[in-house]
Amino acid sequence: MSRVLAERAARALAPRMGRRGFLARTAMAGTALTAAPATYVLRPRSAYAAICNCSGSRCDCGSLCCDGYTEFCCTITGQNRCPPGTLTGGWWKVDSSSYCGGGPRYYADCNAPCGSCGCGGSGICSGSCSGTGCGCARGSCGNRKAGCTGFRYGQCNQHVRCLGPIVCRVVTCVPPWQWDGTCTTAVRVDNATRNHHRPCLTGSPFGSLDSVTAVAGGVRVRGWSIDPNTSSPTRVHVYVDGRGRVAATANRTRNDVARVYPHAGAAHGFDVEVPDVAPGARQVCVYAINAAGEGGNTLLGCRTVTVSANPFGAVETLAIQYGMLRVRGWAIDPNTDDPIRVHVYANGRGLASLAADLDRPDIAARFGRGSRHGFDAGLRIPPGTSDVTVFAINKGAGGNTVIGRGRVAWNGNPAGHVDRVEPVGGGRVRVSGWAMDAETPNPIRVHIYSNGRGVQALTADRERGDLARFGNGTAHGFDTIVSVGAGTRSVCVYAINVGTGGNVLLGCKQVTVT
Repeated sequence: MSRVLAERAARALAPRMGRRGFLARTAMAGTALTAAPATYVLRPRSAYAAICNCSGSRCDCGSLCCDGYTEFCCTITGQNRCPPGTLTGGWWKVDSSSYCGGGPRYYADCNAPCGSCGCGGSGICSGSCSGTGCGCARGSCGNRKAGCTGFRYGQCNQHVRCLGPIVCRVVTCVPPWQWDGTCTTAVRVDNATRNHHRPCLTGSPFGSLDSVTAVAGGVRVRGWSIDPNTSSPTRVHVYVDGRGRVAATANRTRNDVARVYPHAGAAHGFDVEVPDVAPGARQVCVYAINAAGEGGNTLLGCRTVTVSANPFGAVETLAIQYGMLRVRGWAIDPNTDDPIRVHVYANGRGLASLAADLDRPDIAARFGRGSRHGFDAGLRIPPGTSDVTVFAINKGAGGNTVIGRGRVAWNGNPAGHVDRVEPVGGGRVRVSGWAMDAETPNPIRVHIYSNGRGVQALTADRERGDLARFGNGTAHGFDTIVSVGAGTRSVCVYAINVGTGGNVLLGCKQVTVT
């Protein structure tokens, strides 16, 4: 009879009761309507606070243990997450929370399971089913109760028909459906909990300095950081030997951290390189910077790491191009900002000594050691297969460093290009281009054919400044006019081999000659 009266009263009061009207109309299982329907509907207070029985304790009704709400999980376990073995039963929010930068703050219930117990039509079983005790959290009247309230908003784990009492609550600025895939986006609001808070929910940032390792010219630090005052990424500052070197945002995805602290989200990792660190033993310290609210900066840890004095660098191109070995890259010695030398070996035999002094602004931006550290050269290499090794030559302390290795193969054939074949009248065509054989810096011969018939042989010895990049001289151009007769002609140009290899067809072009 009391349930019938409560439901009638709820329908009458629904327009001004908000959440109570919703609960009454839908008769949600396991709510306070089950325990004290008349008190819940007729008194202007939250469902949680529908009963002041202090859960069997001797606490005064004005104490936190008697206010009808459940304690936060962090008070009980030290962590703002549902304890193992519990399930998220539902959630609600408060608007314009000062704890979330003026945005909404979300509260979620962690309910005990029912095990093999049934729950009838209420959807809520007793705590005895899971061995969940009821009382003031940690036995203190100054804490809200734990394991006492049979209540469920119901947006989460809807496939679980029966749940036990609420063990504790979690609170976050991140919407629950973003950290618990079983939760829906159906909104419930309880602004009466706006000021519910515990010191363990805020304070200084925390995290981990996972590793500090030496890298080329510097150190690399990795870890994660969370500020309990916000779900947004925090900042971290890296110090080397007591001097601030790098400030970075800890916003890399760390799913392993999100599994432990799901309410904070996953974007809290950092992976930072500190460039231009002097060689030797260095102390590296990382601080998590407090974002907002209570607390201060936190030292995540310090490590000692030894930075090498050896030169470092990279070979970006190591290939045969037009019969020449193209070697391109950069090299730096941490003992100096000046250019250093690079030595190239083929099959264990010295091939070249290069100055790494070309302008490389990208390297300057990355390592902070100036820009004159690049090299780019074309080198003559014997025909056949060669194992190539490139060394950065040390200055000062340290030793030479291998910065690149590769295997290349060249058949010894000449190379070149036909730039132009065009009629010039009178049964003649103009043919121009270049040809060279990397086995010699001297000019080689070129043969020109028209419809398969040889029409001219000449030496490719004209100056071509654009060929200097190959490193085999510049006197390899040709530009000539040949008579081929009137009509449609297929004009082909061959580079004539010197030494190992064979002649190479540089190209053919069909033209109509008047």
